Amino acid sequence: MTKIVKWIGIGAAAAVILVAVAVVVFLSTFDINDYRERIARAVHDETGRTLVFDEDLSLTVFPSLGVEMGRVSLSNAEGFGPQPMLQVLGAKVNVKLIPLLRGQIRFGMLDIDGLTVRLKRDAGGRANWDDLTGREDAPVAEESSADKSFSLEIEGVDISDANLVWDDRRDDRKFLLRGLNLKTGRIFRGAPFPVDVRLDFECSRPDARGTLTLSGKSSVDFQAREYGHMDMKLAVEAQGADVPGGKGRVETALQLLVANFSRETVQVSGLTVSGYGMTVHCDGTVQGVMDGLKKAVATFKAEPFDAKKTLAALGMDVPQTGDPAALTALGGMAEVNYAPGDLHVPSLELHCDGARIAGRLRIREADEEPFYFVRLDADKLDLDRYLPLDRPEGAAAEEPEDDRILFTEALKNLYLDAEAKVAEFKVEGMRMQNVAISAKARHGLVRISPVSADAYSGKLSSGLTINAMGVRPKIDFLLGIDKVQVGPLARDVTGDESYAGLAEVNGAFACEGEKVSTMLQTLNGKATFSLTDGVFPGVDLLGLARSAHDSRDRKGETLEGSGKDRTSFGSITGTVVAVNGLLRNRDLEVKAPGLRATGEGVVSLPAREIDYIARVKLVPTGKGQGGADSGDLYGIMVPIHVTGPLDHPRYWVSVSEYIKSLGGAVIGTVGNVVGGVKNVLKGMGQAIDKSCCEEDGEPAEQKKPEKKGLFGIF
Repeated sequence: MTKIVKWIGIGAAAAVILVAVAVVVFLSTFDINDYRERIARAVHDETGRTLVFDEDLSLTVFPSLGVEMGRVSLSNAEGFGPQPMLQVLGAKVNVKLIPLLRGQIRFGMLDIDGLTVRLKRDAGGRANWDDLTGREDAPVAEESSADKSFSLEIEGVDISDANLVWDDRRDDRKFLLRGLNLKTGRIFRGAPFPVDVRLDFECSRPDARGTLTLSGKSSVDFQAREYGHMDMKLAVEAQGADVPGGKGRVETALQLLVANFSRETVQVSGLTVSGYGMTVHCDGTVQGVMDGLKKAVATFKAEPFDAKKTLAALGMDVPQTGDPAALTALGGMAEVNYAPGDLHVPSLELHCDGARIAGRLRIREADEEPFYFVRLDADKLDLDRYLPLDRPEGAAAEEPEDDRILFTEALKNLYLDAEAKVAEFKVEGMRMQNVAISAKARHGLVRISPVSADAYSGKLSSGLTINAMGVRPKIDFLLGIDKVQVGPLARDVTGDESYAGLAEVNGAFACEGEKVSTMLQTLNGKATFSLTDGVFPGVDLLGLARSAHDSRDRKGETLEGSGKDRTSFGSITGTVVAVNGLLRNRDLEVKAPGLRATGEGVVSLPAREIDYIARVKLVPTGKGQGGADSGDLYGIMVPIHVTGPLDHPRYWVSVSEYIKSLGGAVIGTVGNVVGGVKNVLKGMGQAIDKSCCEEDGEPAEQKKPEKKGLFGIF
């Protein structure tokens, strides 16, 4: 047994000696440079390109088998200039000898210095690599067990001062990567290795230039076709005309990213993107990498940020909001499920300047009829904080040339199911609570109903139906205002505390068309209205009637209200009938202390003009609401006209017209015309003072003193 071991040892030593001798003989007789021309000829025969070795090659055998080369270049395709397509200043690669004898391939360090790759495409779309990739692919052989067990191992990669030039003459674009430095640690199957990358870039379209740095760990498993990145940090700093804001810096941090091309999946954990004052976090998975996106599930979270600063940094216009602090605290989160043609957000939460908006939505466009599903619930929403302070009013708010607000074809294809609720809502100073809106649409029929809200001790309700199944949309809508306090409403909207009253309105209207102008021209319907215990702004009916009487000896004159006057009233009631955009009223009834009035006229919505006459009768009564009607009381009738544009109406009385009406106004009164006027005015004064007056035969001394009404108006 001892002899056997001895002879085995002798044989092994002899084998080593023979191998060593063979290596010495090989190194002394073999010169790899003898094969340079043969290699260059084979490349030329296969590609038509010229491979040039400017320096000698050197070969190493132990402890690794390797090749070191100097400057090497590969010529460009014909018609793309004299510069080489590929050029290397120096490169070194080796394979470890001992693992190679065991059938394993393990590379040492791969060093590449001064690599330059020039990719070009001419104006006709021909690229300088077409002749290298345009050949028919060789038949793919079936994988053998040896192929499946192949494992790439390499001590590391060190690429220094590399450059990539992409010159696209067809699209007039040029992109340059220069100064690329890449270093890695040991690379072997599935194990993480460190990676550090730095490069400069420059692009003509878009105009941008800057730097990119990357550091972290990566892993490669060629057999499982799985690639991973861990604890990665990426920073891009750029400037240029097409860079948002002219310059910017974006940083990305990543805890884990695993891409498996066998399963066609990508998993992302702990992704954070920061830039321009914003920070967004993301976790998710993606299915479908090479064959197209099939499904994505992700959660996004945006940290609170100042949207105004972000917009300014991006070089975008910063909105001038009514509240300077608006849009300075935005954030939120969303869960997103996406598949081609189907976006589903099962959970959405937005935080906007202290307000919270929660909801969910879904957009499905895979079918012929796109479907939109929305549910939103907000605790408070103050639109006035976001509207500009210098909003146009009145005549300055001109209608745009194209006032189209509905689009028939879009409505025909709209499939919608939406609901929104707001606990507290404010717009144009108007405050509402418990606002609820429901909207449904399908096959060209849109119903926005109910729309309801609590406001100023009353309720608002409306409903809207749009039928877009015909040539142009037809609209029907209902309007309801139930016991809304006008005083607080006016104070919030206009800032004027002199308004008062309780409003009730019920109406139903219909119109058609896509444009606002067409809708106004085709408006038809009817509404009743009632205002009680309030103030009518814009005119002092009592004062204007008195002025008309005092000026009766100046025929031909016209007396006008100041526009800042107002009339205290007990009640105003009437009915409005709309016919093709003309609002006509024939039954206005005004009851106020010292006067009664009836009125009739028309308002043209398309022209925004009013032509109205109020027949004001001065009467000896202090009662407003609840008193006798105008026709049941004696008094002087004064015709007051209301004409002109709706936003600035003109209140005026023709003295001549008033004089003509005197005869009819005092029919049934006691005494002659002059005496009747005096008695009426005297009684009217007593009525306003509420110290002595009569109505319907009731003695003044039997009446109890009345308390002042809302805001001391009555």
